[in-house]
Amino acid sequence: MEEMRSDIPQALMGTEFPTPVRELTVTADCEQMGKMLHKGQTEQFVFYSDEPERMGGESNHPKPLSYIAAGTGF
Repeated sequence: MEEMRSDIPQALMGTEFPTPVRELTVTADCEQMGKMLHKGQTEQFVFYSDEPERMGGESNHPKPLSYIAAGTGF
């Protein structure tokens, strides 16, 4: 097994790393629908993003960065 390294001092972390419990891969398909409108799909969910009018969009859906900001809170 390959040795794991960390920037955390051994005095705080100890000499052994916890065993990973599971691995998770998330995929999403994204498609540009026109102007600044984008459609994303993951599993059975579909979501859209758009930019404000001042950026060339129509402001009909959340901005892409809104999804990222919301994701940090979940």
